[in-house]
Amino acid sequence: MTADEPVHPRWATPRRAAEHIELKSDALIKQLVKDGELPAYPIGKGREYRIDLNELDALMKSKSYEPKSA
Repeated sequence: MTADEPVHPRWATPRRAAEHIELKSDALIKQLVKDGELPAYPIGKGREYRIDLNELDALMKSKSYEPKSA
C-alpha cells in the first residue's frame, strides 16, 4: 500500500478492539469513546457501535512515550 491509497476501515466491536491492543476488558475502549478521544460509529438505532481499528492504532501511536534516561 502506498501513501496515496485510501485506508479502509477495519470495524470491530469494543471487545474486539480491546483484544486488538491486548486488553482483557473493553472498559478502556468504552472510556475513550465516552471521553471523545476515540470515534465510534453507531450500528442501527440501538446502543451498539463499532470502532475503526485504524483509528485505534493511530490513537495508540499518538500516546506513545519513551522512558526518560536516568
